[in-house]
Amino acid sequence: MRRKFLLLLSLAALPLLPLEAQAADPLWLKTLAHLEAQKQVVPDESSTRIEATSNYTDTTLTRRKLDHWEGNKPIYRITAAEPPLAPGDTERENQNQQISETLGRGQDWLSPDTPVRRSEGVALDGQSWTLFEAEDKSFTRKVQLRAWVDPETGRPHRIDIQGRFVMVIQLDVSSRYQTDARGRSLAQNVAGTLKVDTLGKGMKLRFDIAVDSWAERP
Repeated sequence: MRRKFLLLLSLAALPLLPLEAQAADPLWLKTLAHLEAQKQVVPDESSTRIEATSNYTDTTLTRRKLDHWEGNKPIYRITAAEPPLAPGDTERENQNQQISETLGRGQDWLSPDTPVRRSEGVALDGQSWTLFEAEDKSFTRKVQLRAWVDPETGRPHRIDIQGRFVMVIQLDVSSRYQTDARGRSLAQNVAGTLKVDTLGKGMKLRFDIAVDSWAERP
């Protein structure tokens, strides 16, 4: 089940394709500029909680720390695991690497010509935000985006993605952003649900990724 979880995380990077020509919204361009900052860093210390349910529920909690670099690729070591990591269990090790790569991509599948709808004064978490919404539909998928951003700076507060793929996969991901000491907006928490239903047999995954600290790319 963990392999399927990793596969579906990568689906979040599918682009929202422009349906028609649209002049780029200046505030949207500011948001994209903030999201570019995610590519400057990788998680240093983080934790991942996964709850997988099919015939039974299996929950894992893994903490990891950046160990070293191989070229531009960060390599992690697991510092704590519940249940304990079994000898030769490379699956959670690989999971850590792919989660890092997913967070490191940021939202690079968004682009200036992504067709967005803009709403002002949208309340969330006790504050007022500008809300950008976008949607991409085809026969095999439907992807919806909602981004709550600062109305002046475009700094992202929260970005939600809902994806429906090949009519059997549902992916809901919510990313919450915080500002670091250098003024960059980084995805401090990524949580969501994945459902797969094939011929009446399926599974459900809940995942929560919390980043405690970041490391600069070399």
